[in-house]
Amino acid sequence: MPDTPPSASAPAWTPDPRLRADCSRCCGLCCVAPAFDAIQGFGYDKPASKPCRNLQADFRCGIHAGLAIRGFPGCASFDCYGAGQRVTHDLFGGRSWRSHPELAPAMFNAYFRYRALHELMALLELAVRTTTPTDREALLAQLRRIDALCTSGQALSESVRIPDIRSASLQLL
Repeated sequence: MPDTPPSASAPAWTPDPRLRADCSRCCGLCCVAPAFDAIQGFGYDKPASKPCRNLQADFRCGIHAGLAIRGFPGCASFDCYGAGQRVTHDLFGGRSWRSHPELAPAMFNAYFRYRALHELMALLELAVRTTTPTDREALLAQLRRIDALCTSGQALSESVRIPDIRSASLQLL
């Protein structure tokens, strides 16, 4: 897509701050829910649903400042695009898998689903910046559809097929 500013008739667009990770508002979901593979840059092999050995009691990474040099370049480059705090606060009211272990399976499932949708929204947002007004409208409409699924909680339903949403979004890109 051309790297030109939007035309004067283009709809106003402002980056959505909810698509930026805010680790201070998350319960370390990216450090617990997914499995890690050392060979993929995550320092050691970690099974899914187990906390990373570097995750502290306050849900912060104990080696964050030195992730890459300590063998965790995959963690250093990872971005949840705001899915972690959305799941922690919007869906689970600030509760965590640690203080409410019975919530862990639902939280981790929600995290995986929201992470995938937030990544798509971030990609669509990037494309909005450099596209034609006609394409911009289609991208914004898809962004609104995905956000509505997340806001309403419908994104948790198995009837919402994330591969189909991904396919439709990538066709717009």
